[in-house]
Amino acid sequence: MPATYAEPSEIVVHRLTPDEAREALEAAIAQTGFTREELEAQARAGRFETELAHQTWFCLPPRLGTSAGSRR
Repeated sequence: MPATYAEPSEIVVHRLTPDEAREALEAAIAQTGFTREELEAQARAGRFETELAHQTWFCLPPRLGTSAGSRR
């Protein structure tokens, strides 16, 4: 995708509520066709079944209470 320039006055920033952010993440996971656990298994194996699964995995925030080796 080519880079484009936007005037600062043209830039719109949307601040999501925590609920909106959660819903967006859940929708992104659902679009992959995999569960979060399945995405985690693919990440651990170092092989994602689709490019969308790979991209989505790197958009997910880490889960609280996970070990350092499990970043999501």
